[in-house]
Amino acid sequence: MVDDVALRAAFRDFTKAVIGPYDVDQMLHLLTGQVVEVLGVDGAGVSLAPTEGEALMFVTATDDDIAAVEDAQVSLGEGPCQEAYLTGEQVAVSYLELEDRWPTYRQVSLEHGMRAVAGIPMPVADRRIGALNLYRLRPHTWDREELETAQLLADMASGYILNANHMVEQSRAEDNLTRALESRDVIGQAKGILMAQHQLTAEAAFEMLRRISQTRNLKLREVAAHVVETSASTTGPTD
Repeated sequence: MVDDVALRAAFRDFTKAVIGPYDVDQMLHLLTGQVVEVLGVDGAGVSLAPTEGEALMFVTATDDDIAAVEDAQVSLGEGPCQEAYLTGEQVAVSYLELEDRWPTYRQVSLEHGMRAVAGIPMPVADRRIGALNLYRLRPHTWDREELETAQLLADMASGYILNANHMVEQSRAEDNLTRALESRDVIGQAKGILMAQHQLTAEAAFEMLRRISQTRNLKLREVAAHVVETSASTTGPTD
């Protein structure tokens, strides 16, 4: 049964998260907590792949028992979470005792008190990034509304994660651009100094920097910075 009030609260939380600072770890903790509140399950866990196609890594769980089950699932490479991630399809098990798939995972789950489980894929478009697992301490027939709601929450979290990664990549690109502009400026200063000191053209000054860079196995920016620093220290301030 889906708690509509808790579901609306989950939507509000996601909305606030999207417009605020991006913290993926916090979002995943939020996701597992929301699933428990919205669906009334006994616990939840999330495993993600560092990049698409790689093995899953356990990320977070609502309690120690589920953390142990999730960790075992990742270590064994078997279970509903693994299958949901690999196939992109939901995997619902109502009576874990009667399940003949994943024998070792099933045994670990039963030892930790789990009797029903559902694996929910976490895809965005054609990419697969992981899976969300739902757990119950008693046998449970997963209905369509539960699975659709769980998928909705998983999809929202997946979009958040990919967007967060995009923002990190964009930030790195901006950092690279900043460094490139800084390099351009210092190289320009160094060229001007060499042109003045040796009566060189701009092309000849740049070629001098390039030759020094190759000979000393240094980056062009480092050579240029040394030229600028040396010039500043030799001229110094005048009274």
